[in-house]
Amino acid sequence: MTMGTMTTSKKKPVLGACPECDANVAFTKTPFLGQKKNCPECLSELEVIGLSPIELDWAYDYSGFDGEDDYDAEDY
Repeated sequence: MTMGTMTTSKKKPVLGACPECDANVAFTKTPFLGQKKNCPECLSELEVIGLSPIELDWAYDYSGFDGEDDYDAEDY
């Protein structure tokens, strides 16, 4: 009697490159636009800005941005 080989279908992680240090940043689940993740090498906070191929950029905190300019027109 021969035994069949049992295979497990593990998905390979999806990789993106850190813009700071060029390290591989792995996603075990399908990434989505706007998803944030830290680089495992330099610990930069990154954000997914493209899906095909995976493109990462530094994550920005827009919570303090109100759309108003921080200068007075009379200053110029």
